[in-house]
Amino acid sequence: MVSRFGPKDFAACGRCGSGQVHPKLLVMGPIAGIDSDSRTFVCRACGHEGLPIFFDTPDARAQFEREKKGLWAAEPSAAKKGVLTIPILPIQTDPLIALRILEHLPVRVATVTGVRWEDGQLNPTAYRASFQEYWDAIGGPRYNAARVFLLDLSGINRANPNFEVTRHLVKRCDVWLDSGGREPEEVMDGYMLDVERVVAGTKTLASIDAFAGLYALSTDVLPCIDWDGKVVWRGGREGPTDLREAVNRLRSIGFPSVCVVDLRRLGTELGPDPLLLETLQGLDLELYIGGGLQESDVIRLGEGGFAGGLVDPYTPVIRDLLAKAPKAPTTTEASAPTPAPRTTPAPGSVPSSGGVHVRP
Repeated sequence: MVSRFGPKDFAACGRCGSGQVHPKLLVMGPIAGIDSDSRTFVCRACGHEGLPIFFDTPDARAQFEREKKGLWAAEPSAAKKGVLTIPILPIQTDPLIALRILEHLPVRVATVTGVRWEDGQLNPTAYRASFQEYWDAIGGPRYNAARVFLLDLSGINRANPNFEVTRHLVKRCDVWLDSGGREPEEVMDGYMLDVERVVAGTKTLASIDAFAGLYALSTDVLPCIDWDGKVVWRGGREGPTDLREAVNRLRSIGFPSVCVVDLRRLGTELGPDPLLLETLQGLDLELYIGGGLQESDVIRLGEGGFAGGLVDPYTPVIRDLLAKAPKAPTTTEASAPTPAPRTTPAPGSVPSSGGVHVRP
């Protein structure tokens, strides 16, 4: 580039964007072939004559040339979503007070319980707190839960979801709701509560065909594979019992994300089964893992490529927050059991992968 351009001038042809722009030399002039027209420049790439366009950096000039050629810069890729930590909230919604005042005290009627998988159903444990107390703990600045995985135990165990109560609870945050629907239409009823996603669990559905019907109704439904060494289907109905096969079948239907809950570890806080995680490696969809998880386990799930973790209801972190939270009057029991639950499994209570559960 000739010296008439300053050291920070980067000229480009106004037609093609090329940097091969030079002053037009005069054929006739005081010194022919040396003197130039200060108002006319020639592009050696395309032959265009005219004033150039100046840029502050060579990168800006090069980008202008690419755009002139129709080579637009790729859109910046969206930042990868962080791994999600989602507390599991098993809700007991049996009315404890007259329904005529339910509108005024919905969060006092609902109880968040601990939960274990026993005798083919989700059974509450001795840990429990009113929904208000529980939400004050996890919704505060120390935990800052953005969404919860809500299990309506009445709906799951008895096919009797209590929408009159749960419709108030979902106003607090984003909710993924498992109301225990037995048919696709029943699962979709959850959207009447304005939840973020409805969850369809294999434990309350009869076959993989039910998921195909759900996908036809809404692609936002979140399938949840309930697993206790094999995939659990309602009433022992026919369906793929191999975990990896079940995930692949759901992927072939079109679902982009799936939950997998290890029922054997649910409520134990023992962390995810390493062999379970190994089984799920390499599958082409978002996977959320639940069953025995504490908050620290979710970080390792993210490092392993999983989309998120469903955290047990009463982890040590949550129990500590509940213990330090101011107590409000409540119509439900909010005390923790004594003694505290084991930090290691009772003999025979949580088998390794593929083992058989033998209750002591």
